[in-house]
Amino acid sequence: VSPSWKRPGGGGRAVARRLWRPPQWSLVQICSHLAVFYAIAAFAFVIQPAWLAIGNSRSSVVIGTFWLVFVLSLGLYGFVCFADTRYREGTEDTASVLWDSEPRICDDCSASITHKRAKHCQVCNKCIGGFDHHCRYLNVCVGSRTYTPWYCFVVSLFALMAFCSYSAVHALTTPESYHLASVSLVAFYGVAGLQVCISSLLSLFLFSLSAQHLFFIREGITTLEYIKDQAAGFPGVPPPSWREHVSRGECYSCIEAMEVVEVHDPNQVWFCNVCQVDLSRAGVEFYTCPSCENVSVCPVCRSVARDRRRAIVTYRTSALRRVADAQVYKDVLGSSCTSRLSSVSGTIRAPRLSRRTFSAAVAAVEGHTGENVRRNSFCTLGASDPRDVEEVADDEYESGSSTGEA
Repeated sequence: VSPSWKRPGGGGRAVARRLWRPPQWSLVQICSHLAVFYAIAAFAFVIQPAWLAIGNSRSSVVIGTFWLVFVLSLGLYGFVCFADTRYREGTEDTASVLWDSEPRICDDCSASITHKRAKHCQVCNKCIGGFDHHCRYLNVCVGSRTYTPWYCFVVSLFALMAFCSYSAVHALTTPESYHLASVSLVAFYGVAGLQVCISSLLSLFLFSLSAQHLFFIREGITTLEYIKDQAAGFPGVPPPSWREHVSRGECYSCIEAMEVVEVHDPNQVWFCNVCQVDLSRAGVEFYTCPSCENVSVCPVCRSVARDRRRAIVTYRTSALRRVADAQVYKDVLGSSCTSRLSSVSGTIRAPRLSRRTFSAAVAAVEGHTGENVRRNSFCTLGASDPRDVEEVADDEYESGSSTGEA
């Protein structure tokens, strides 16, 4: 990488950093953990004693297997919650590197990114290597280092909840075998009935989630790519030899003239192929090729294309709006170089919406795309302190209209 590429303004954003921040739990986290705890505790204190009293080897083997899976699940839970998923240059999979491409720089944490699928999570406030999604229930980012343990945790938790559901149904059919029923039949039916409802709902959700991710694994895509309806390898890295063509207003893929477009629906799917920013949510005019549907360039990257000393920076949508507003007239109207850009603004294009399928809904319930700004995450190792209130408010407003956001 040429050392002449400098980040605008020099250095990273001046923010205070701390090594660890005590995690703050969200309401979704608390409710999900309490539900799992109740299902397991009801089995341990109400159902298990009656099964052990039977005294046969089959019951002992089943109970032993249950607790073995529980210990395995607990270990996976701890690893996923506390593993460092932060993007580090040189430690990611080399298969995701395009050696003839420029790096892009994250405006939030100043990370130089040369690998595909690296994304800045605004909840954890750091770039995640191999970003898949931000899990709502664990409140951590799932990346390339933790995806396999996370999936194994989901499968093991599904097995635990399915067994808790079965044991509770079995208990309801034979209440005379349980000590709590002899003390208070109403209390027994209340505890066992609630266990059936909770564990059955959790089992159904976990089964749908594990089956969905099994499909993702077979297709070789991530949750983010599926929700945003993007090809494998998103977010990507800048395409090779893009500067020369884009600076002239040409598509770097087919050399056709690009046109100026503005999209007013934030649910449409338009991303800058250079810096990977979400153009629909940014609400700025951008340049796209009428022939190549998936080639789009934001106004900031077109300005960068004309100056090889400037680095490619991935901004937040709110920050991109401000930067684009400050320089769009200078880049488009005051440019002295030859350009083939169309003068038509606000061209009507066929809508390209994010996925609205059942699978996308399941993905949105379990996790989101890391664009929601909160400060209550386990994975805050190396995260920066909150920024100015105005920018945070902008991002929270935008995240409310994005697919899979809460």
